[in-house]
Amino acid sequence: MEYVLIGTAGHVDHGKSTLIKALSGIDPDRLKEEKEREMTIDIGFANFLLPGGRLAQIIDVPGHERFIKNMLAGVNTIDLVLFVVDANEGVKPQTREHFDILRILAVKSGIIVITKIDIASPERLEETVLGISELVKGSFLEKAPVIQVSSVTGMGLPELISAIDRLAPDIPQRSRDLPVRLPIDRIFTMSGSGTVITGTLVSGILKVNDTLEVLPHKIPARVRQIQSYGGKVAQIIAGQRAGINLAGIKKEDLIRGNTLAAPGYITPTSIFDASIGILPNCPRPVKNFTRVRLHIGTGEFLGRMVLLDKEKLEPGQDGLIQFKSELPLSVAKDDRFVMRLYAPMITIGGGHIIDAHPVKHKRFQTEIVEQLEALEVSDPANSVEQVLINSGLSALHLKDIPVRVNLPDQEVAQIIKGLSESGRIIMGGIKNQRIMHADNFRLLKDKIVGLMDDFYLKNQSTINIPLKELKSALVKNSITDDFLDGALKGLSEEGTVSLAGESAKLSRYSIKLTDKQGQLRQKLEKIYLDNLFSPPGSEMLEKSLGVKPKAIEEMIIILKEMDILVGLSEGIVIHRQAVTKAAEAARDYLQEHGHIKAGEFTRLLNTSRKYAIPLLEYLDSIRVTKREGDVRVLSRGGD
Repeated sequence: MEYVLIGTAGHVDHGKSTLIKALSGIDPDRLKEEKEREMTIDIGFANFLLPGGRLAQIIDVPGHERFIKNMLAGVNTIDLVLFVVDANEGVKPQTREHFDILRILAVKSGIIVITKIDIASPERLEETVLGISELVKGSFLEKAPVIQVSSVTGMGLPELISAIDRLAPDIPQRSRDLPVRLPIDRIFTMSGSGTVITGTLVSGILKVNDTLEVLPHKIPARVRQIQSYGGKVAQIIAGQRAGINLAGIKKEDLIRGNTLAAPGYITPTSIFDASIGILPNCPRPVKNFTRVRLHIGTGEFLGRMVLLDKEKLEPGQDGLIQFKSELPLSVAKDDRFVMRLYAPMITIGGGHIIDAHPVKHKRFQTEIVEQLEALEVSDPANSVEQVLINSGLSALHLKDIPVRVNLPDQEVAQIIKGLSESGRIIMGGIKNQRIMHADNFRLLKDKIVGLMDDFYLKNQSTINIPLKELKSALVKNSITDDFLDGALKGLSEEGTVSLAGESAKLSRYSIKLTDKQGQLRQKLEKIYLDNLFSPPGSEMLEKSLGVKPKAIEEMIIILKEMDILVGLSEGIVIHRQAVTKAAEAARDYLQEHGHIKAGEFTRLLNTSRKYAIPLLEYLDSIRVTKREGDVRVLSRGGD
């Protein structure tokens, strides 16, 4: 069965509840206080079957100004509105406010219902029709059917039902492919059953025995029973209203505004980025950091609006904001909301969420504003790509992307596949589950080069930068090793960076020596070349060079950084040519004899064990040789 969710809107006592009872036979005024006061205080519900076979589910919302927040909790999920106006009274203050709210929430389908025509004069009825026409001009209701009814005599009710039936097939169905999400609008207990909640399933398919969570506090709950359309059912689909009996949770743990959702689908947040429009009839400009009441889903939340692109928002003006909530929110991209002033409680505007999980922004950042504007108007594929661009150097996990763009997993997976094949994204992590946009990957490479430049400015006698220092500098950007390693590999393939073991260096960088240092370098290097396999100790160097020990130590460090000298174990330093010739000698010997002992290697180089053993260990480390017991054999790296 297909469903259409209908909401009423209009001024208090204009006949909304009476109309619903006439259509469905169900009295939506369920509270004793509502009966006594003859007005709707909270949300009422009813349903009836349309001639075309769809089930019309009706939400009756209160019209009185004092109960406007309950109206907002009901109207947030409707597909079609019955915009009710009393023929005798015409357009009244709450008529206008409800109309503003409907436009803010982007309700796209509706019927204008003029009630109580049995007690209205022709002249007064004509005035009311004219007033309504002026109000809805240029809006989604401008060309809406106008049905005149009497809920008492039944006049016009068949025409109204027929109009609903004609509009219902054109209303888009809510997504059944997205995970379960149901904003809670009522909570009560039933004897023998326990906690029961009601609401409209805005996405997914909800089944008996499903294990879900109640947000924002992620309280686990199991669906014990579902009741819809007057009886128990095994499941409900997106767009359907239901009462749900939950096991494992108490009524006291819940409030209206909570959300029942698939585990892990919605991550609670305290901030979101949004596009907002201020109503033309807003009494004054909205300033930055104004405290407001946010109505979203079925909840009301207090918080402050940070204006991102304007000093203030004038009546009738649009803008970008970051909303900072005083309590956690369970929201998703494209969710619509209404804003009311904290005091006095008047509706000032509303809009829709662009990014439900942003970082905190500073005001007037051109790059942020451009990113939000791009994300606001994007199609599904561009939305996914824009979210990845906006994440900067922090790679997103594949599982986090669907909720960021509010699209089904399967659709996101296809988009990711296309972006990967076109080279627009870089995949990493275990089973390629983490994703970075290619533009950001290029920025990462630029950042690495910039960090290396900064390192050289502070360490002018160093050329090889430990990779752990680079990684440490990038931790605050939440960059994982796989993307850092991939970026370094890319820089190496481009020839920008040279990699050696656990260090890296910029290919274009070289240590600049003073004339005095250049002279010392030549003398020091000659001594090491003259004593290739029996390198000099510190005493010999001081005696031969006639300079201070500190200057010698600094020059040895520089020559090691330049890969002219090599440090072995036991503090021994030799010339790079010694390593090269020792490796050649070892390979030649092993290719002929198969293995070599330490003593044989010592004699081969005409040196002592003091230098031969550390040199053999170094050859092991660079995979020229491999130790097997008391002998060395050729390593695979030495083949």
